[in-house]
Amino acid sequence: MLAKRDDSSMTSYGAIRPRTPDLSDEDDNPVARSVDHFLMSTQQRRVPPAISLPDRRRPYLFDRHTSQASLHSSNQDGGGSVADFHREHNMAIRYRFFSRLDPGGTTLLMPNHVVEPLLFSILPFDDFKDSEGKQSSIVTIFSIWNTMMGTSLLAMPWALQQAGLGLGIILMLLMALLAVYTAYRVVESPEGLTLDVESSTAEFSDICRYFWGKPGEYVAVFFSVIVLLGGVIVYWVLMSNFLFFTGNIVYESLQPNSTTLPVMANKTFTCDVYCPTPQETNAYEYMPADWDETIEALDGDVPDFKDWFDYGHIWSLRGTVPVLLALLTFPLMNFKSPTFFTKFNVFGTVSVMYLLFFTFSKALECGFNVDIWNEASPNFAALYSLKFPALTGTLALSYFIHNAVLTVLRNQKNPENNARDLSIGYALSAICYIFIGFTFYSAFPTFRSCIADNFLNNFGSGDVLSAAARVFLLFQMITVLPLLMYLIRAQLSYLATGDVYPGLSYVCLLNLGIISIAVLFAIFYPYVGSILRYVGSVSGLIYIFTLPCIVHLRRLKLQGRLTKTQIVIHVGIILLGVLNLIGQFLV
Repeated sequence: MLAKRDDSSMTSYGAIRPRTPDLSDEDDNPVARSVDHFLMSTQQRRVPPAISLPDRRRPYLFDRHTSQASLHSSNQDGGGSVADFHREHNMAIRYRFFSRLDPGGTTLLMPNHVVEPLLFSILPFDDFKDSEGKQSSIVTIFSIWNTMMGTSLLAMPWALQQAGLGLGIILMLLMALLAVYTAYRVVESPEGLTLDVESSTAEFSDICRYFWGKPGEYVAVFFSVIVLLGGVIVYWVLMSNFLFFTGNIVYESLQPNSTTLPVMANKTFTCDVYCPTPQETNAYEYMPADWDETIEALDGDVPDFKDWFDYGHIWSLRGTVPVLLALLTFPLMNFKSPTFFTKFNVFGTVSVMYLLFFTFSKALECGFNVDIWNEASPNFAALYSLKFPALTGTLALSYFIHNAVLTVLRNQKNPENNARDLSIGYALSAICYIFIGFTFYSAFPTFRSCIADNFLNNFGSGDVLSAAARVFLLFQMITVLPLLMYLIRAQLSYLATGDVYPGLSYVCLLNLGIISIAVLFAIFYPYVGSILRYVGSVSGLIYIFTLPCIVHLRRLKLQGRLTKTQIVIHVGIILLGVLNLIGQFLV
C-alpha cells in the first residue's frame, strides 16, 4: 500500500523532498520510486539554473501483504490489475538496488550496459538537443540513415550485377519495405510490457529476455555481436586495401624522376576504369609472385635475404599491410569510453556524400552504357540473374539497424513520429543504395562481370577522385572502428561479467582476439561481397526475419489479438529469411 504523499513537497522534477520514514522492517516494507528522471547519462542531464534537484529522494512504502490483499479484493469487484501490482513490486526491488549503489540518492547514472544514443547520432552535440536532451525528427531521421549507410555502399554495384538490373532494383525496394516493417516491430516491442528495466532504456535483448529468459537474451546478443564482428572484418579488409593503395601512391611519388602518379600497368583501361584480375582464380594470390622460386631456394642454396626487404615484400596487400594496420590501431581500441570518437560521426555523412558525388561524376564522364538486347556486347546488362541471393544477402546487412533502432529513437522528442521518421530514414537509405548501384552499373563502360565487390578497385591508384576517396574513407573507418569494438566489448563483457570494462587486461585480450580474426580474413579471404552477404543472411535471419516477428506474435497473444492471418504473414516472413540464407550457398 502506497504511503500518502504530500503534494506540497513535490519539486518540478516530480521527486519528493526528504522526510524520515518509519522503516522498521526492511523485508516487509521495501521502498520504491520512479527512476525515469534519473536514468540518464551525465552528458544528457541538463538542469536549468533556477531548478534544483532534491538533496535526496523521499521513499514511499510498498506493503507486499496489504497490496496482495487489496489486489484480491479489487479483482473480486472487477477492478484492480495484476500488472499494476507487479509493476510496483518491481519498482520496489529496483529502488532497493539503486539505493545501495547511491545511498544519498543524488547521483544515479544510466546503467553501463545501456548503449548511449550518441554512438549512433549523426550530430552528437548538445547544441542540437533541447533542454531535456531530446532531438528533433530531422536529426533522428538522419541518424537512422547515417547508421545504415556503411561499407555495403561500395559493394552495391557488384551486388546489383549479381541479380540483374531490373530484378535487382525491385529487390532493393522490397527488402527495404520488409526491413522497415520488422524494425518498427522492434520499436513497439517494449510497449505494454512490465520489464525489469525502464521501457525508455530497454534494448531488444531485454524484450527477448522477458519472453524467453536468459536463452532469448543470449541469442539476441550473440547475433548482434555477429553483425558487429562482420562489420569489423569488412572494415579491416577495406582499410587494408585503402592503406595499401595510398602507400603505393606515396612510394611512387617519392621515386627519383617521378613526375606522375602511378597507373595500373598491363591493364585494359576504358574510360579510366579497368577489369581487375579475379582473385578467385588464384587461391594464393596473397603470396609474392616469386614465392615458388623462394621455396625452391630454401631447398637448396641459402636465399638472398635482401630480397625480403624490398618494397614488394614489405608492403603487401595480403601480407604485411593488415598486420601493420593492427599495430597502428590497436591502442585506439582499449579506451574505457569511446566518447571522443563519437565526435567524428559526422564524417560518416560526409563520406556518403562524397561517394554519391564520386559515382555521379564518373557517370558524367563515362556516359550511359547499357545494352539489354545484344548479349555479345561489352555493355550488355542482364535484367535478371539466378545469382540474386547475393544481393538479398548483402541487403540484409545494408538495411540492418534492428539491434540499434531503440537506442537511436531513445532521445526522440516526439515519439509519436517514430513510425514516420523510421520510414523516411529507410527511404533515404534505399534511394542512396539504388542511386549508387544503378548509376555505377549503368555507366560502367565494359563487361559487367568486371565490377569489383569494392568498386574503388575498378580505378587505378593514379585516379585522383578514387585516391582521395581511399584516404578519406581510411580516416573515417579508423574513427568508427573503436566504436564497433566498444559495442562488441560492452555486450559480451556485460553478459559474461556484468561490467562493460572488466579491466585493461581483459579488454586487451578480447580486442586482440577480434583483431586476429579480422587480420586473418584480410589475408586469406578478402572478399568484401561474400563477407557481407554471408553475415547479412545469417544475422538477418535472426534479427530481421525471426525475432521481431515472433516477439510481435507473442505480444498479440498476450493481448488476445492473435489471428491466423497474423500467424501466416509472419511465418511467411521467417521462411523468406530461411530461403535467403540457403540461397547464399547456391550462388
